Amino acid sequence: MSENSNSGRAHIRSFAPMKNLFLLLLIVSGSLPARSQIPRDSATARLDAYFSALTRLRQFNGNVLVASGNQVLLRKSFNFEPGRDSLSVSLESRFIIASVSKLFIKYALLLLEQEGRLKRSDKLSRFIPGFPDGHRITLKQLMEHRSGLPREIAGYEGFDSIPLSRFVELAAKEQLLFEPGTQMHYSNIGFTLLHYIVGKAAPGGYTSYTRAMLRRLGLRNSGEFNSVREVPGFAWGFENRNGTPVAVPRQVISRSETGNFFSSIDDLYAFSRELTTGALLGKGRARSLFAGDTLLVQAGGRPGYRSYFYKNRRTGICFLFTCNYTDIPIQQLSADVIALLAGKPYKLPAPVYRKEVVLPDSVLARYAGVYALEADRRQVFTITARAGALWVRDADGTETRIMADGDTSFFEDPHSNDGYEFTWNPAARSFELTIISTGIRLKTKRLE
Repeated sequence: MSENSNSGRAHIRSFAPMKNLFLLLLIVSGSLPARSQIPRDSATARLDAYFSALTRLRQFNGNVLVASGNQVLLRKSFNFEPGRDSLSVSLESRFIIASVSKLFIKYALLLLEQEGRLKRSDKLSRFIPGFPDGHRITLKQLMEHRSGLPREIAGYEGFDSIPLSRFVELAAKEQLLFEPGTQMHYSNIGFTLLHYIVGKAAPGGYTSYTRAMLRRLGLRNSGEFNSVREVPGFAWGFENRNGTPVAVPRQVISRSETGNFFSSIDDLYAFSRELTTGALLGKGRARSLFAGDTLLVQAGGRPGYRSYFYKNRRTGICFLFTCNYTDIPIQQLSADVIALLAGKPYKLPAPVYRKEVVLPDSVLARYAGVYALEADRRQVFTITARAGALWVRDADGTETRIMADGDTSFFEDPHSNDGYEFTWNPAARSFELTIISTGIRLKTKRLE
């Protein structure tokens, strides 16, 4: 393990990896009617127009697949500059899928259960003896983000790489946020422990078992990034640095020893179909992956990559994308595609022009305070009012001036919808802050 003491988290423009999966789940759940409500040709044309507009704005670079039942409505690559730079991708490209990897981990656990090697009701302590509170946490709770474990280990971003055995040691030092099973809190810690458990329960260990699982599923373009020497057709990830795409360093891609899958858009579609056909995993167990026996949603994000997996068993709608560019409006994008397929109003992506307005010092002062993300209380932001402006300072000391375009709305980039919104909470008699990053709305809690 190596540690980089100088690594710090940037401000809002690279903040999106902290998104909360369940925010996206709430947006899309129950929103779609049975099948697409517009003719196939019309749906294809509208989807193509939507992603083409997004790409022209340099807000999407990657592959998209949308299907209704057994009909593929759109399967296409979208590139800023097709074939002209290292950002360009094709339908054969393989992407880091970040947290969409969790679906493969869940599937492996269910397959091990089907083979009689574990049960979802098993306690964590069965596989990691001596783990604090392990006798109170079940595998099912880990799979459903109900274990009480925090989102990340302390100092996670300071590590260049973390071997799985070392990660387990660090995870054991964390305190539960709540009694297991009583609440839901997105936890990467919990899922990394599940990687370890797969390795303990599987014959031949984690790598051998997951590799064989993908082979049995016919997913020839998927695998663990850190278990192969080279990935043919690999789509390198890029971030937006002041309007210029910049390649992310390899250490960002390979930080995690396990659960770091790459895949292609066609492999993800094949996997989505397996979840309803039950060719390898029994249909009953496969259905347990779907909320309310209907909906399965998983978003993935890390520097350089965004991915999305949506499958609705009732409607037959499947919506997938893989993207090798960070700065995309993932929440608005997903909501717009749903509206489009439902025949409801939506807006084509268009340029954004925000104009600064000057607010009195008395208005600015009411927003000053210390705020922590609800999804990760270690992410703290201090807002101060001085020299006729608001300033945001994050945990690593980076300070940014934000501009107002309304009494309660602020922004950094005049060409982006991202920013900061304040709303009055009459019960607390104070203003609350929501941070919008790459289209994702992140609630905070005011500390002082």
